[in-house]
Amino acid sequence: MGAPDDSIREELIGAVLGELSLLRREVGELRTALQQAGDQFKDSSDLAMLRLAARTDQFLADFRDSTAGVLDKARQFGEAREQLLGEIAIRQYDDAHDRSLDEIRQILREPLARPSLTRREMALWGVGTALLSAALAVIAVMVLAH
Repeated sequence: MGAPDDSIREELIGAVLGELSLLRREVGELRTALQQAGDQFKDSSDLAMLRLAARTDQFLADFRDSTAGVLDKARQFGEAREQLLGEIAIRQYDDAHDRSLDEIRQILREPLARPSLTRREMALWGVGTALLSAALAVIAVMVLAH
């Protein structure tokens, strides 16, 4: 069993070494392919994170802008409300003042059959009426403010 067994053994060893060499090369190629796939996955996940961060930043910027718009509209509404309440108070004061002047004129036109008021009483009546008108205007503003 000398030479033919040795040559068969050498052929088998050569075939096994050839298969091992092919297997080693294929394992190396597989390792390279896996490394590339891992790098590509990592790059893709990094890109997805960047996109998510950009979308989050854009959402926050849009939200900040819309919130600022809402707050600006609320401020404008508050200013308009205050202006309207001021206008209402002025109109009520003017109406009360005009009514008191009309009352005074009407009293002055009445015949002197009844006792007439002195100048001092007339002045007190005018001041009282003006104070009452101002008080009514302030009350109206307070009621409308709440």
